[in-house]
Amino acid sequence: MMDVVSTAAETKMRDQFQPGAFIGTILTTSGILDTVNVYHGVSGCHAMAQHLRGDHVPNGGYVPVVGTGFLENDAIMGGAKKLEQTLRLVAQGKLAVKAPPQCIWISMSDCPAVGGEDIEGVARGVTAETGVKIIAVENAGFKGGVARGTELTLCKILDEFVEPYDGEREGINLIAPFLMGSANWPFDIDHMVEMLKAAGVKVNLVLSRNLSLADVKRFPMAAANVPLTYEEMPDFVKRSDALGVPTLTDGLVLPYGIGNSEEWLLRLADEYGDGKKARAYLLSEMDEIKKVVARNFNFSWMASFLSDKYAAVCGYAPFAAALTRYLFHDLNIRVKVVGLWSETEAGVQRATEILDPLGDSLDFTVLANPTYFELGEAVKNANVDFVVGSMQDKPLFKGYGIPHLNLCGFYYFNNYNFIPWPLAGVKGSLRLFSEVCRVVDDAFYESEAWKKLNFVPGDGRI
Repeated sequence: MMDVVSTAAETKMRDQFQPGAFIGTILTTSGILDTVNVYHGVSGCHAMAQHLRGDHVPNGGYVPVVGTGFLENDAIMGGAKKLEQTLRLVAQGKLAVKAPPQCIWISMSDCPAVGGEDIEGVARGVTAETGVKIIAVENAGFKGGVARGTELTLCKILDEFVEPYDGEREGINLIAPFLMGSANWPFDIDHMVEMLKAAGVKVNLVLSRNLSLADVKRFPMAAANVPLTYEEMPDFVKRSDALGVPTLTDGLVLPYGIGNSEEWLLRLADEYGDGKKARAYLLSEMDEIKKVVARNFNFSWMASFLSDKYAAVCGYAPFAAALTRYLFHDLNIRVKVVGLWSETEAGVQRATEILDPLGDSLDFTVLANPTYFELGEAVKNANVDFVVGSMQDKPLFKGYGIPHLNLCGFYYFNNYNFIPWPLAGVKGSLRLFSEVCRVVDDAFYESEAWKKLNFVPGDGRI
């Protein structure tokens, strides 16, 4: 049975890791390689933008984030002059780039937003002077989180760069891969595109990953958008509908593990590609897996050791839901607690719909946007063997003496694997299994686990 518990309103999302809306803009636009980001705000938020921009670098490109040098006195006197000067230098190819970029994006922190900085007015002025397109996004932190900032930016992109299209539509747009919740998302999305192409599904755009600004104009040539997030984005959906591109909103399970990968790929291939090609591709990938694991006693011993372990998973809703299914369906690991992070209620709802069938075989609790204390206590009381989460919750579970594996969140600071190999797809299942083996091996030597007899079957283990 699945029990869903929502956090009380007075504590909801109080102590979670919550990057502001401007990070959604940075992550979206950093995949459009012939552009530049100008960040108008305080140094701490600027540092976060610089760090998370780096998610796009592995097998991708480098889009500069240029700060305007907004300081404490600018909060009082205003920083519009600094913004104007920075935009002009970037537009002239004299700062951060050697030639004028195709577009400059402006993001801002709460401080200049509260002070009433007219970033759109400054943008218009410098565009008129230099001829470089400058797009200001009102994305201060109080506007919302990463998902809201992503939606605001997607809407700006559609409004400014995409024209109506009356021709034949083919393939799909993959939307917001960084919102999947996988710390390995740069390598995962690249492999997911390979999977789709092998299944005869044309990927029109990944918005955004390794694009030029000219590529963005192909947006309306797709038959549909496939969001890689469960977050609700009604403004983006409305604009996309107006361009004749519908958006799938039923929440596909992400392709992590063999069972999930098969379901995800066949659903998209049957509708937008070639189902026969998809099935042949999956079989060929499984044959490659067999070359590694067949008659491999190291594999069979560890697979047996993993079976019937107890786990907890906490992360952004799409990835956490997919991992929970993977652990049970593929490895017979029983997840007792699932912590789902989501900015919108739709995100939690779609994840719980995917998890609901597991309730016929498992007893587990789903916590919707729990505080860290609520999450920690639930996991401790469930007496699990390990937790899959992100760096933000690692100290929490280490404090409880519970082994922890970083797989969730953003790439930055969560993923220290520099081999370009996916977690997604049948191919990625080998690495996913290897990661789980590592944390279970850590659990075997965890002194606190031995003290609690976590590995000795008894009355408390069903």
